[in-house]
Amino acid sequence: MDEQFVTVYLDVTSNRPQNETALKEEQELLLHRFQQRLPDAAKRKFELPPIILRNPSDPYLSLLTEARELFVVGYFYACVAMCGIVCERLVKDALRASLLVFNDGQVKSPSEDAFKQFENVDMSRLLGFLEKASVLDDASTKAARKLSDLRNAYAHARGSNPQKDAISAIKHLHQVVEGTISVFKEYELKDGAFVKKNAVG
Repeated sequence: MDEQFVTVYLDVTSNRPQNETALKEEQELLLHRFQQRLPDAAKRKFELPPIILRNPSDPYLSLLTEARELFVVGYFYACVAMCGIVCERLVKDALRASLLVFNDGQVKSPSEDAFKQFENVDMSRLLGFLEKASVLDDASTKAARKLSDLRNAYAHARGSNPQKDAISAIKHLHQVVEGTISVFKEYELKDGAFVKKNAVG
């Protein structure tokens, strides 16, 4: 019987005892991997668009940071997916913040159960509604559509240029941020200070 050699990828870390020695070795291995990626990661950090949110404690900040960090460390497929997820959350929350119903002589926000019905609505239809209702501006709507298309392409294994598409996804996401939760939605920089748009004086 002829011998055959097969190249395999092997990771049996979970089979090792989790003692101090093993943990130290894993830390050194991870550090070595991070150091190898560090020069390219630092360069990619400079490709990211600037970001200023109205509320630094906003839960969106951690989501945006995660999407950006995925690009920096080179996880481009995950970056595209994460950008699409954050964008969808922004769009659905924009609907939530703007939708009111008239019921029993009162104008009020729909119930939580009512809003849950939108969770399975196609993104394109939500964007069409929000654009026609002037909740999202034209630039944000177009960016959200492009990002949705990118996310779907990678979700169905049709992506062809992960690094280029990842930075495109981030830029589309930031355009949506600019039209929803960015400080620049309501303010602009004048003489080094934030001034409310259309403010007199």
